[in-house]
Amino acid sequence: MSGDPIPERPLPDEPPRDGIGEEDNPVPAWFNIGFYGLIVWGLGYIFFYGAMAPYSSADVYAAEVAEVEARLAATRPAIPDTNPFRGDTAAIAEGAEVYKTICVACHLGEGQGLVGPSLVDPYWKYGQDDLAQFASVAEGRPLGMPGWGPQLGNDKVWKVLAYVETLEKSAEPGVGSPEFEAQRAGGAGG
Repeated sequence: MSGDPIPERPLPDEPPRDGIGEEDNPVPAWFNIGFYGLIVWGLGYIFFYGAMAPYSSADVYAAEVAEVEARLAATRPAIPDTNPFRGDTAAIAEGAEVYKTICVACHLGEGQGLVGPSLVDPYWKYGQDDLAQFASVAEGRPLGMPGWGPQLGNDKVWKVLAYVETLEKSAEPGVGSPEFEAQRAGGAGG
């Protein structure tokens, strides 16, 4: 059975069964011109826009990003350098309510830290000045701290920070400080 011819394909010396025969016609000239023309055009495009263009797409992108950032900077409210609610008892009370609603889950009620770092020890990983603290709360930090700025707004973030300043401070290293983590690692291994 393996030597039998395939019934769908006629043998070369057989006449076509359906009246349609395959002839060995050349490819039309318009097709060849279009095919090779596209190859030449593509090489020219790559050469001109890849090597000879008076600009690069990276420069155009950087200029567009700079323009958008400039427009955004003009529309954003200015962030003060220091906490405008420091010492304001009404603002501190409002900050305490926000802290108890949002922050206590990670930093505990007295700020000693649980999942999040301690807010009452002397160690501040990202800086202890007002702007660094504001950035930590508003924009978040890697490895767990979400940015609360969009949900709370600048004023509530400053009020929470004003409340955190009133928490009783501790000189001992707390959760998140290198000394605490070294003690924890030493205690876990021994």
